[in-house]
Amino acid sequence: MSCEEKERIIEAWDEHVKKHCIRLKFLTNSVTQDEQFNLDFKNNILQSRKLSGNEKQEIILHAEL
Repeated sequence: MSCEEKERIIEAWDEHVKKHCIRLKFLTNSVTQDEQFNLDFKNNILQSRKLSGNEKQEIILHAEL
């Protein structure tokens, strides 16, 4: 189950990065919003009970947080 959860989270992060690039292109994004999203994302990963410690670390490294 946690492997599927890890893949789902990585896909969600990659989708966020794609949308972020689009927002930057049109300058509809603020630095504060990005920082808060990144902090919330990292905290949610660290609090997940479905992921092992190694999976959490892998996701955080993938997301470069």
